[in-house]
Amino acid sequence: MSNVPDIDLVLLGHPSDFAHFRTIVEHNDGARAAERVARNEATFRAFINWMPAYATQSVAGIELNGTCVRAALVICPFLPQDISTPRTLKAAYGKVIEGCRIASDMGAKVVALGGFTSILAGSRRIEVAAEAGITLTSGNALTAALAVEQLRTALQTDGRALENEIVAVLGASGDIGRTVVGLLDGIPREILLVAQNHDRLSEVRNAFGHLRMRIATAKEAVAEADAMIVATSASHPVISASDLRPKMIVCDVGYPNSIFGTTKLDGAYVFRGGLAQLPHPVDMAVYTQLDQGDQLFGCFTEGIVLAARPDLHSLASLQGAADINRAHKLLAAAAQLGIVPFRPSRAVHSHD
Repeated sequence: MSNVPDIDLVLLGHPSDFAHFRTIVEHNDGARAAERVARNEATFRAFINWMPAYATQSVAGIELNGTCVRAALVICPFLPQDISTPRTLKAAYGKVIEGCRIASDMGAKVVALGGFTSILAGSRRIEVAAEAGITLTSGNALTAALAVEQLRTALQTDGRALENEIVAVLGASGDIGRTVVGLLDGIPREILLVAQNHDRLSEVRNAFGHLRMRIATAKEAVAEADAMIVATSASHPVISASDLRPKMIVCDVGYPNSIFGTTKLDGAYVFRGGLAQLPHPVDMAVYTQLDQGDQLFGCFTEGIVLAARPDLHSLASLQGAADINRAHKLLAAAAQLGIVPFRPSRAVHSHD
């Protein structure tokens, strides 16, 4: 049983990679401990697999317009890059279940599944959460809505209109990608749908029926698109920044990042997408790795909105259930609470 006072919301996350794990160790135990981890990477990677889920000390009152949400961060210690066998998959899923048990002990009403925890949970109703009356949400609907608004803003900052651009959606058959396609439907000059499963892409195209929408390969998308939203669920980057054309604008929703490359992008602009800006900062930068304290991932932000608005719990969705209706309603509810899409700056973000 946790000794943390009853809270409204648990944010359930995991390190993005081993470097992020080292950063967390340094934050909690100091530089010498982090150096020891770096010297013994193989040992500590194995140790991570054995670590149970745990509640961090990052418990905060998140101040919104007219209300305050009491939130705690629970970490599931696994690295997406190391989930490669049925055994490691089962172990990671077990940590998601344990994270929900911790949330139950804390008295949480909502659990926001961040990063790969939502993929591991899938569309399954986790019994420990259901028994405690906890609302689980993947955050995919709000993440998609934030990404589309951020792309629109980035284009406008560059003197361009979304309606005039060819926009590629990588990962268009996934939950976030499909919702992004629906939100974009009928707006850009053309939408390129990219994913590995051609049959599922055909289903997405048929579902929306936009005539200026076609299936493309990743290579074709990089060669033809003016802008791109990357919403893949990959444990490793899927596109090299060196392949991006000048003036291409890329919204990278992936966690870990889906784009990798050099600091020189030759005029292309890559920014981290699916982010919200809160009315006030929260002290979780070491865990989120975001540039500003008032930035937060869409998956976590959706949990905040649902915790602040219990009347909207029906908008929560697990993997595969995000849709346009949920996305619009959650974005509007977020705005009422003072939460807006984080405005991307024009500075190029490196993904080294």
